[in-house]
Amino acid sequence: MRTILAVVAAAVIAALGVTAYASTSARGLPAYTNGYATWHRVNARPFTRCGPPCAHSGVKNVYASKPKVGSRYPNGTVVVKTVGRTGDAAQRPSQIAVMRKLAGRWVYVEYVLSGSRYGVLAQGRFCQSCHMRARATDYVFTTK
Repeated sequence: MRTILAVVAAAVIAALGVTAYASTSARGLPAYTNGYATWHRVNARPFTRCGPPCAHSGVKNVYASKPKVGSRYPNGTVVVKTVGRTGDAAQRPSQIAVMRKLAGRWVYVEYVLSGSRYGVLAQGRFCQSCHMRARATDYVFTTK
């Protein structure tokens, strides 16, 4: 009986840990992006120039949760790029690209608006293949 209780307790603790790690906001974005619009905006004005490479065409703004330390962002930094359509300034962004730095490496996920929620459009190596071109700027294309 003790063994069964121990297994059940371990399963509950593991499930809570997974839920906390994957916690999302009501919009379908990860909770760690909450409040991104109040973070430091990396670009002075919204920009529309795209590429090369051009993975996110539209009106863009880039926000960082932490400032760079020297030429690199510290671990735990989250970079959010919002992508909207020209003339839709009052609308929610149609795409949101997210970079999160964990253990010295960036984790990439791109979300697309579908109805009132965001869903995953691309992630991982697909995103990293383009960001390799920005290695000199800590894999972040937007520097001003």
